[in-house]
Amino acid sequence: MEHLNLSANYFGGTMPAALAGLPALRSLLLDTNQFTGAYPAAEISKLTRLEQLTLAWNPFAPAPAPPEFAKLTNLSYLWMSNMNMTGEIPKAYSNLANLQLIAITGNNLTGEIPAWVFQHPKLESVYLFANGLTGELPRKITAGNIIELDVSSNQLTGEVPEDIGNLKNLIILFMYTNQLSGAIPASIAMLPNLRDVRLFENKLSGELPAMLWSLPKLNNLNIQNNGFTGAL
Repeated sequence: MEHLNLSANYFGGTMPAALAGLPALRSLLLDTNQFTGAYPAAEISKLTRLEQLTLAWNPFAPAPAPPEFAKLTNLSYLWMSNMNMTGEIPKAYSNLANLQLIAITGNNLTGEIPAWVFQHPKLESVYLFANGLTGELPRKITAGNIIELDVSSNQLTGEVPEDIGNLKNLIILFMYTNQLSGAIPASIAMLPNLRDVRLFENKLSGELPAMLWSLPKLNNLNIQNNGFTGAL
């Protein structure tokens, strides 16, 4: 068996250890059920051919993100939202060289966003919203394939990095409801594909970059509840 999709049902209890006996699996979709107990990290980490893994929306027992998943080097899609996850985003996940989407939202993650997230060469979608992430955003940003970046509803501080201008493919930028400060970097106006920018409910200040109004595809800009000044 290569594909197993059990999502959006009412399966409950702990996940069976028999999962480890399906070594050919390429996709394992277990989201939106009633699975409880510990994350099946040991079993799933043996499925080294996995490309897609979804465990989101299950009432697992609170626990850190399983570092064992770093062994799944073929993963391109990892969805672990709303599953009572605690602790930090593992630095070991930088080993997931083929990752294109990571979604770990609506959990209780803490600590800083690791630098690898913003330096990953293949990541396209990053969803880390609605956690308790703290600290500043990494200053070095080279992940030029990111299309959607959502780190909203955390406790992030510091400035929006100037290197945000390196995300030339970026379409969606959500950083709202944090504690970001300083000015919006001028480099944000160099992102030709931006369509939706939401930076509301922060502590941003200063004047808006003049070229921001010239972005050809910008459809929505929400910067309410900040401290911006100057003329439009």
